[in-house]
Amino acid sequence: MSSQVEGQALPGLTRRNRFAGAVLVLIGAYVAYQGYGYGLGQVFRLGPGALPFGLGLLSILFGVLIALVDPDGAEAAPVIRWRPVLSILGALLAFALLIDTAGLVIATAALVFISCAADPDHTWRSMLGIYGFLLGFVYIVFVHFLSIPFAMFWG
Repeated sequence: MSSQVEGQALPGLTRRNRFAGAVLVLIGAYVAYQGYGYGLGQVFRLGPGALPFGLGLLSILFGVLIALVDPDGAEAAPVIRWRPVLSILGALLAFALLIDTAGLVIATAALVFISCAADPDHTWRSMLGIYGFLLGFVYIVFVHFLSIPFAMFWG
């Protein structure tokens, strides 16, 4: 791709961005190639290479975006809001620890109610709605269609 648009140089497309994007594209291509070698499987029976292949493709996409998108010059470092970050990480950790011992119902409840603490605007009604929808969705997709033997209560 040319670095000229109608005779003007594109501002903000620094060498560093292009280099970082190229490295990410190369890493993504390698990961996708290796994942493809493991076998992708079918839609309802994914093979061991499906996840690495998909992540490699995403890495390629993000590498291209990093190389081509204009960052608008110098930007201030973003402020990290720790409450949402820790809430989501804690919810995922609680789900992972509870799914085998407490069962799908309790693990999903922990996931939803802890992660909803990330947004203080949630009400009990919205949390119960999210919980009911997610529990039904997980049961239908994973237990019924994919036949993954999750215990509903006290695994």
